[in-house]
Amino acid sequence: MKRKRNEKNNYSVDINLTPMIDCVFQLLIFFMVTTVFAVQSGLKVDLPTAASSDAPPEKDLTIVISSSGEMDLNGRRVTFDNLQEEMLKDKEIFGSKVLIIKADKKTLHGIVVKVMDVAKLCGIDQLAIATEKEEEEVQVK
Repeated sequence: MKRKRNEKNNYSVDINLTPMIDCVFQLLIFFMVTTVFAVQSGLKVDLPTAASSDAPPEKDLTIVISSSGEMDLNGRRVTFDNLQEEMLKDKEIFGSKVLIIKADKKTLHGIVVKVMDVAKLCGIDQLAIATEKEEEEVQVK
């Protein structure tokens, strides 16, 4: 702390705030940078929209299908060759009989039907297709 002598021989104390502000800015930058790395899935898909859309619970089995046909089952890359065995493993781990299909709106219908067929063979009773909620148009009167 610096002490300055004023005209009446009284000392005044000044606190330097620069180091504290530097630390706050460094923490701010750190948290801004680290939140960018929170990624849900390895595949980029553009979900179709629907008038009513509910967010699925996280404990269910989820398969993401890209427009090119690449698939991720609960964050792991799978192919049609190993889809059934991986789905059976995850069904046992999670104990879920629900499969949420997050397919890009440009994905071929046949690929989605094949995935649904494999899910039925694995004993998964409930299938859900994920959508995004449509944005309502604002009407000006």
